[in-house]
Formats: sequence, structure tokens, C-alpha cells
Amino acid sequence: MKKFLIALCCLFITVFVIKLFIPNDVPSDISEIYDYCKDEGYSTEYCLLTDFSKPSGIKRFYVYSFKENKIIHKSLCAHGLGRNYNIFKTKFSNENGSYYSSLGKYEVGRLRKMKNLKFGKGYDLFGLDSTNSNAKERGILIHNGNPEFETFPLPCLPVSKGCFAVSNSMMKHIENIKKQSDKPILLYAYN
Repeated sequence: MKKFLIALCCLFITVFVIKLFIPNDVPSDISEIYDYCKDEGYSTEYCLLTDFSKPSGIKRFYVYSFKENKIIHKSLCAHGLGRNYNIFKTKFSNENGSYYSSLGKYEVGRLRKMKNLKFGKGYDLFGLDSTNSNAKERGILIHNGNPEFETFPLPCLPVSKGCFAVSNSMMKHIENIKKQSDKPILLYAYN
């Protein structure tokens, strides 16, 4: 009986560790996202996903292929530091001047030069939900961070003012899928 209980405890610990360190990157409502894209005229080949439940030092920004039913590219992604930044708790807001990231569905717009030349160019984002409807007027973009965004050594990245700061290789992937698609690309940010 004692060996059985030890084996059972080991099994529970193993399952817990696997779920902790190898989480499912794809949201459970991915079929709803596909249906939304299909119904609203967005690309049904690719979408972008951001899993804000993960720490910023883990790759949490994804290019998802609906056809292949898998993530085809991953990147680190900074999040909005907010006015009252707390490293232990990520907050979200749609308010102007909050400097927090927002959750929900976005339409990825055109690539344009940014005011801050340090970041080069960024993709405009248009919020499609009540949780991110102010994205355009807040100036929320997808833009490249710095070269270390490919392999940042710390558990948390530098934070943004609400933008999706990603790696240079992710920016190239987004550019490629936008060129391939005759429909707009959807970004879905979730927690």
C-alpha cells in the first residue's frame, strides 16, 4: 500500500510539472476564433495569438496556421507596464494613458514608420472588442523590441507602454503572412 501511494504521488507530481512547464500554447477557443475570422472576412489561413498568462520571458506571441492546426512561429512579447507597474501581477486596460496592454481581438493594419525611430516600423492595431476599442487612439502597435528579444536571458522582458513588442524574426513572419493573404490578419490576445 505504501509503494502504491508513493507511485500515485509521483504520478500527480509528474502531471503537475508537465502542465506547468509544457502548457498548451493554443487557446481552447481556437475554433471560435476560426469561425470569427471566417464570418467577419479575416484570413482563415493564419492568425496571431498572444498568451498573456505566460511570463514575458517565455515565448508567448505566436503565428498560428489554421490549415496546419499548429503554431508555426513563436516570439517573446513585452506587455504594458501601466501607471502602477507590479512585476508580480499583469493588469490590462483599455483606457487612454494607462500604459497597460489590452485583451481581445485586433485587426492588424498597415506597416508604418514609428515616431520613436529606435523601434523602426510597426503594425497599426484596431481593437475589435470593448476591451481594446481604444487601441488606435492609444497608438497600440506590433513592433520589434530590441535584438535581445530573440533570446532574452531574464525571466521578464523590459515592458512596453501597451504595445506588442516582439522579435525581429516575428516581424518578418508577420510581413510574410500579410503578403500571402488577400484578407486582413487577426490578432487575439488572451489571458
